[in-house]
Amino acid sequence: MQHKKQLLHTVYREYSTWISRFPLACQKGCAACCTQSVTMSSLEGELIFDFFSAQGREKWLLDKLARTVPGKSRSIITTNQFAEACFKHQEVDSDALGCWDFTPCVFLEDEACSIYEARPFGCRSFGSLVRCTAGRAAEMAPIHLTVNTVFTQIVEHLSSEDGCWSTMMSILHSLAYKEDMMKKQHVLKARPVPGFLLEPREMHVVGGLLKKLREQFSDMGGTSDLIDNLLAI
Repeated sequence: MQHKKQLLHTVYREYSTWISRFPLACQKGCAACCTQSVTMSSLEGELIFDFFSAQGREKWLLDKLARTVPGKSRSIITTNQFAEACFKHQEVDSDALGCWDFTPCVFLEDEACSIYEARPFGCRSFGSLVRCTAGRAAEMAPIHLTVNTVFTQIVEHLSSEDGCWSTMMSILHSLAYKEDMMKKQHVLKARPVPGFLLEPREMHVVGGLLKKLREQFSDMGGTSDLIDNLLAI
């Protein structure tokens, strides 16, 4: 588990370095994207619990969770399941990845994230070239969206051995109350990466990022082999 957490931190760090090249309008106090639609892995949930445990604030977290209802806007497939379906040319319902829940995140306080250092990749991947408002949606470069998907797949893969995937509240509820996640209808088994859905023109950027990830660690389960195979294309 500790090794996987270290790998997850590496993924976060490499993504942060890459995304810094974009002149994003996001800043503290801009919280339009801080909703309960964020999905994450159970490994990321463990990092959030580690964050509160280090501060001696476990009770604060449990009190927050007690005021939420898990299972809202749940998806019926994970990101890697969706990718696998695409590779097999299977049709996927448009709502399979879940509907948007605009309920503010429980960790949002005074328009700022109270768990910023431990926020999951779903939060880290949000970004916009313009300031989001009620009448103006976020704008992202196409390659930004592509890289987000690739990194989301890798984050899910890190939990694929025995972990799960769902909305943030569903994962945290299951971890907090020591529930058997696989018996919960709103929690899905995390899946390994079946491959990356990339166009030839995207290979240069994504291939470079994957190479940097590959250099950071010697073993990442099946993903290390997947990265090696992709880089050889």
